[in-house]
Amino acid sequence: MKLLNVTLLSVCFLQLSFSQTIKYADGSSQNMSNVFVNVNSSESSTIKGSKYLNEDFTNTKISSMPDQIFGVRYNIYDDQMEFQGVDNTVYSLNKDDDSIKITFTATNETYNIFSYIDDSGRQKKGYFIKLSNEGENIILKKHRIVFFEEQASKTGYDAPKPALYKNVKDRIYIKLANKEVVLMPTKKKKLVKELFPENSKIILDFINSNKIKLSKESDLIAFANYLNTL
Repeated sequence: MKLLNVTLLSVCFLQLSFSQTIKYADGSSQNMSNVFVNVNSSESSTIKGSKYLNEDFTNTKISSMPDQIFGVRYNIYDDQMEFQGVDNTVYSLNKDDDSIKITFTATNETYNIFSYIDDSGRQKKGYFIKLSNEGENIILKKHRIVFFEEQASKTGYDAPKPALYKNVKDRIYIKLANKEVVLMPTKKKKLVKELFPENSKIILDFINSNKIKLSKESDLIAFANYLNTL
């Protein structure tokens, strides 16, 4: 597990009332109040599966400090980028600054912070991968892990099922110019009706004539490029 090499962030983060200490790669440490949020919580060891993209803290770059290498793991279930302190306390990067990008060096995957509408209709912030990088209309991908509660035996003869974190299919979102990030409809007619009521015919014609599959990433990129020409 790599020890973190960090400096004070120059961006604005949530004010914290407790002390947080992160260790440098050379073994020294520094108080990092106002930088990270404490996310430690006790959890049953009987839960199967994992909350994480990768359980290990891996080499990562943060756009606000391009010369530094951090050890980070992505907690998909809680939607947090986690760091480890000198006392093995886990902290998460505050999401107040939407401009920060987190790039895992091994995979070169970059996670961006966006405000979006969740399944219950509430606005929140989370981490997304951009499928399309140019223009005001952007297609985004979001990883998902769901939690299943422990299930007791139904008959007394079958075994109970333990609580489980399960990795499920990524979701596709769309960010249109000057609008909130929303979950992208998977049906083309519903897509154009809900998101493009004024241009529904020409956009549906493009989707049909170019045989765009809304489940295929390369087609979604082509779709976003087309939207940026309108």
